[in-house]
Amino acid sequence: MRSGAASGGRGSLAVVWTLAFVAAVAGPASVTAEDRDAAAGRSSAYVGVFAGWGVLDVRMLDEDGFTASDSSPGQIFAYDADGSPVGILAGWEFVPRRTAIHVELDGLFGGLPAAARQVDPVGMDETAASELRWAATARVGVRRSLGRAASFLSGGVAAAGISASFTDVDPGPDGRMHVDRDDSFAGRSTRVGWVAGAGLEMPLGDVWTLRFEAMRMDFGETVDEAPNVMDVNAGVCGPSGLPSPCEYRIDHRFDLIRLVAVRRLSR
Repeated sequence: MRSGAASGGRGSLAVVWTLAFVAAVAGPASVTAEDRDAAAGRSSAYVGVFAGWGVLDVRMLDEDGFTASDSSPGQIFAYDADGSPVGILAGWEFVPRRTAIHVELDGLFGGLPAAARQVDPVGMDETAASELRWAATARVGVRRSLGRAASFLSGGVAAAGISASFTDVDPGPDGRMHVDRDDSFAGRSTRVGWVAGAGLEMPLGDVWTLRFEAMRMDFGETVDEAPNVMDVNAGVCGPSGLPSPCEYRIDHRFDLIRLVAVRRLSR
């Protein structure tokens, strides 16, 4: 487990480099006036499939200082997990004049494996974990021709199924380690946040297009609680002598780089 305010730099760095690359190549469009006139007013629907590499970045704030050996309120723990999700998309594009406008929906399946990290390196009895099970986005974007290729930007709303847990294990009467249900929590929720992305695309024949795209989804913060009602922990997470739930604030962000094969349904 790392301590600090930053989390999962690998995925974020990849997104930054991709956006920088797109900005560098998206200079003055080389599309001709004839091309613009031919494209003006055209609309088309399309579908696609994608595969990629993503990183789930998690930042957990221990509000009350229950974790670790020094019990310091406000500790921050950051951890991440990466995986190779797949998914499908569908969209509609309209070209009013120089810039194409598209509306797009997509769904990501397979999720990412749980990111589990020990948060008490001394006692070695507390572990935090998060998992992205699925994600979906609804986006509006613009595309501009760069000659044969094109660059695009998009943004909108994202939703995801996220699991988050905190597990404390303690020795039981039999001398074996057991999960302490009083000091642990586990839950699943559907989170809503925002998404932004950019990429490049290249036509492959009359109906197929290949895309390279980078996206970031941010699902904001949730507040989770461990019950902490047993006498043994009275006062740890509340006023002295009064049992109170231990509160954790957890932020989830997801960076995705994907390759998309798109097929137009009309021309």
